Amino acid sequence: NFHYYYHTFNRDSIIACIVSSGTSLFSGFVIFSVLGHMAHIQGKGVGDVAKSGPGLAFLAYPEVVTQLPISPLWSILFFLMLLILGIDSQFCTVEAFVTGIVDEWPRYLRPRRRLFTLTVVIVQFCLGVPLIMGGGMYVFQLMDFFSASGFSLLLVVFFEIVGLCWVFGATNIYKNMKDMLGFYPLRWFYYCWVGFAPVIIGAIFLFSVIKYEPLVYADTYKYPWWGELIGWCLALSSVLCIPFYALYFLFIKTDQSLTLRE
Repeated sequence: NFHYYYHTFNRDSIIACIVSSGTSLFSGFVIFSVLGHMAHIQGKGVGDVAKSGPGLAFLAYPEVVTQLPISPLWSILFFLMLLILGIDSQFCTVEAFVTGIVDEWPRYLRPRRRLFTLTVVIVQFCLGVPLIMGGGMYVFQLMDFFSASGFSLLLVVFFEIVGLCWVFGATNIYKNMKDMLGFYPLRWFYYCWVGFAPVIIGAIFLFSVIKYEPLVYADTYKYPWWGELIGWCLALSSVLCIPFYALYFLFIKTDQSLTLRE
């Protein structure tokens, strides 16, 4: 966060949530109207026209765009939108990663922040090159299923809430917000942090484990055992950082470990 200490971040958070939800709702109207049109033309059900995932953006929707007046213009605008959304997402992910690392070692990295950011971008670019190769879609599905969503995301969010609200303390967060905003936020948020959010996320995680099925691409290709193993290694690579850093923080950085909680 690069805002000053007394910035009204609650207003920004509410606006971001409303805009994000509103955009998703509006895009849902657009997508399902397009799918309904395709289903009507092909004489199929909406569920048989296209599946969720990258195929919807790169196969189904462009096919409909070709049937619109001035189709080249709409095609350019559509793929330009995808490019801008991708760049915007990269800003968030790169900045969050770079800021966390720089704050951990400010003495060495803060004077070289631009060079470090450039290095991170180049490394991420090299890691992303296989996704545009011939078998890139298979790699993308593997990364999306195990890394970007599912078990690892739920576990990271769960431990993030537990660490903030149960280790650092929800009451401390509540007081800090009062200090920054000048007033206490709604008590509803406190109950969400302490109880509702961890319970709901834990329940979703349990249902995900119970309903787990091996990854299948396009309903035809079942990943081999070593592909599943690579996927689980990707998932654990983010989850295992939590206990490893907790041990490092407690046993190596003992001078500032739990002194923040009173």
